Amino acid sequence: MSGAIVITGCDAAHYDLAADLLASLRDACVNQLTIGFIHVGDVPVPPAIEMVADQVVHVSDDRFLRDQRRGFRLAYLSVKARLPEFFPGYEVYVWLDGDTWVQNAEGLGQVIESARHGDVCMHPERDPNYTIQDHSRVYLSYVYGLLYGPDEASRYVDYASINSGVFAARATSPLWRLWLEALEEVRERAGERADIHFSDQIPLHRLVVSGRLTLAPLRAVNNWLTMLSLPAVNFERKKLLAPTYPFEEINIIHLIGDTKNKSYRLGDSGREITFRYRDIKALFGG
Repeated sequence: MSGAIVITGCDAAHYDLAADLLASLRDACVNQLTIGFIHVGDVPVPPAIEMVADQVVHVSDDRFLRDQRRGFRLAYLSVKARLPEFFPGYEVYVWLDGDTWVQNAEGLGQVIESARHGDVCMHPERDPNYTIQDHSRVYLSYVYGLLYGPDEASRYVDYASINSGVFAARATSPLWRLWLEALEEVRERAGERADIHFSDQIPLHRLVVSGRLTLAPLRAVNNWLTMLSLPAVNFERKKLLAPTYPFEEINIIHLIGDTKNKSYRLGDSGREITFRYRDIKALFGG
């Protein structure tokens, strides 16, 4: 059995973000790790992805868009819960959402090691740098209610949201079976209903907080949620940092919500930037 594999995936709507992620992986000198890409849909994979990924897997989908399903296409297809099926033979599987990018390879090493200390490692959406507004609880309550009803929502929404945009687990973890079963249950409950919001994160949250899976928490620097706190830009170090002392370097940036393409004013210079990898690389003269 090989060591670890780092996997991402998306459909054509997010190819540009995924290309940034893969470029950041190579620039961060992670050549010792295998990179897998899961291609959803029928639009061909662009060279910027195909030439960087070591392995590309295709997942067909003839219903999600056609039936105008709500939520996330990869969740509807149970993509994240099937990583060992798509890429067999690895000891540890690391998933990075297509809207993440890697600033320091050290973060991937920490994620891989964390996978050995629980059934799954993920980042609870809590950090001193994050906004005091609890956006995640609103989302938790909304999706729990759609998937499992109001009683389940009230039972679990007081627990911190656990972000599945960056996660890792051992091949032998019970995660894969339990998560796949939970997602299949959601699909069965949904039937042809139009109001279901497909999410892989909420069923996984339910498995963790109910005690069926053990969690190894990831620190914020290994899945920095930009919607909850913008990084500090440091030109001397040419890095994005946590905005409070001791100003740690952020290892993995996650452009959740509207931060994917949103522009921000840089200090008093009047210059506007995004936190996309290609733009930060250009900003630092890379």
